[in-house]
Amino acid sequence: MLGYNGKIAYIDLNLLKVEIKDLDSTIAESYIGGVGLSAKLIYDLLSEVDYDLLKNDPLANVNPLVFATGPLTGTATPSSSRYSVAGISPLTGIWGESTSGGFFPIALKRSGFDALVITGVADQAKYIVINEGQIEIKDANNIWGKNTRETIEIIRTNLNDNRIRIACIGKGGENLVKYAGIINDEGRAAGRCGLGALMGKKRLKAIAVKGGQPIEYADKETLTTTGRNSIKNIMNAFASQFFSNHGTLCYTDMGMVLADIPANYYTNTEFIAERLTGKALKEQYPVLKYACAGCTIGCGKVTIAEIDGKEVEIDGPEYETTAAFGPMCGILDFKSILKANHICNLEGIDTISSGVSISFLIYLAENKISIDNISKYLTDIKLEELKWGNEEVVLKLLNQIIKREGIGDILAEGVRTMAEKLGVDPDLAAHVKGLEIPMHDPRAYLGQALTYMTCCIGASHEKGDFFNIDGDAASITKIKKDDRFDIDGREDSVATLQDVCNIYDSAVICNFPHINISILTKLLKVSTGFASLGNKKKMFLAGERGTNLKRLISCKLGCKREDDYLPKIVTKALETGGSAGIKVDLEDNLKAYYQFRGWDWETGWPTKEKLDELGI
Repeated sequence: MLGYNGKIAYIDLNLLKVEIKDLDSTIAESYIGGVGLSAKLIYDLLSEVDYDLLKNDPLANVNPLVFATGPLTGTATPSSSRYSVAGISPLTGIWGESTSGGFFPIALKRSGFDALVITGVADQAKYIVINEGQIEIKDANNIWGKNTRETIEIIRTNLNDNRIRIACIGKGGENLVKYAGIINDEGRAAGRCGLGALMGKKRLKAIAVKGGQPIEYADKETLTTTGRNSIKNIMNAFASQFFSNHGTLCYTDMGMVLADIPANYYTNTEFIAERLTGKALKEQYPVLKYACAGCTIGCGKVTIAEIDGKEVEIDGPEYETTAAFGPMCGILDFKSILKANHICNLEGIDTISSGVSISFLIYLAENKISIDNISKYLTDIKLEELKWGNEEVVLKLLNQIIKREGIGDILAEGVRTMAEKLGVDPDLAAHVKGLEIPMHDPRAYLGQALTYMTCCIGASHEKGDFFNIDGDAASITKIKKDDRFDIDGREDSVATLQDVCNIYDSAVICNFPHINISILTKLLKVSTGFASLGNKKKMFLAGERGTNLKRLISCKLGCKREDDYLPKIVTKALETGGSAGIKVDLEDNLKAYYQFRGWDWETGWPTKEKLDELGI
């Protein structure tokens, strides 16, 4: 096969057995790779009995975990050092996926395998080593309990190879924190959906990869030339210069003006934004540039800071992390944000879900909601300490989450379960389908609000970044931009952008550059030789096919139309800020979206006609 390794490794941790199978070329052409391929592999693995087990327990042993790359990973395509991880989310109980960059993706692409399908549960801690196409399952008892940086260092020492690339979990995954992430390259994170907890349940501490397997392409010369020309266009883009100089924190002050950054648990959007910009970070700390392998933008940053008397290198902070532990918790100081960021990287925790969960608790305490229930779970934290801006208590709660101690044991379940266990109105829990709402306020961009409601994994800003469309940061064929407070007549654009993002995550490449669709089709064709992927209409069908298959999996797990819902905490109008007076009521837009998608309004399932049309 061209553009692929042509092999899939099935790794059974229960039997400690590895089976290698050929990648079906028809499946590759239909689903591309990455998350699309992972959805097809998981769908084919799960039986109706498995779905029944997973409905009751997303961490059931039958839950597979799939690491995958795509036909553009590691090519000259801009920002193409990415991989995907997928499974049934321990946090949401439906389809879960996440992607990450760094250097690990290149090693995985060159491993000799397009996907690793990990099944079963080991009887004791293990880690997987892939070295030039050979797979071993090794004992990990000596690294269980270690943080991610310690884990990477120990594995490299054990294997006597500093060049091997590693993705692993920390204590968050080991302790089954429902939003635990997977960390690679000392700080890059596949953070969302709690797939680190799935690794923890499988007692899989890490995957170490060294790859140099050759890959043949349909037209390598054109692939390289087209990719390099795309890089030139991207580097000339105004937004790329912002990202390169200040990372994703270049958005902080702009986002506050647009009311896109939630504060005080989604009850406010105004704060002193200039304290938390990329420029402010550079004025206070030494900040180094970090770029994933082959990326010319380099939006990543490494901050040098002192923590507990030691100078440490902190990967970040990114915008989402800064907002989640900053204004969301009433904090406008980088010091504690950097500490929280570092703890999350070391112990493998999603910064969005953890920041939202902590701010939810503070919101309840500040508003004297369910105080008696909260007090029952407090150990070394006093009720009066739960207030906005208390940096010490935020860090203390974060550590309790990781250890699952005190009230941290409840926060580790996410806001949906917090509301249930603390006995509060579920409309106060800021999530969609169990996934915490990111740091882009739904009232700032109604296209983003509809995206959250219908996204395949719940509230995600990466699986459809409509704030970039109406914010004039991206222009993509077939997607209409207009007034950010009006999505009427553009529901099809929301769906199309979700499909485009599925193509990016199947290719697998970063969605920051927003590669022109014509160029993307050319890149896919000259990589794989598949004529269909060189045709815009058929490539869009591949994106739509992946989106619908993920929806079908979620529906089999109990997802229904009523779950395409935004809670009232993020839909009621604010009195001040850039979105003052905007109330989110998208029921009619949701109906139009369903009609465009071909989904049944009563059940939420894709119709048989739609599935037949897509060949599912």
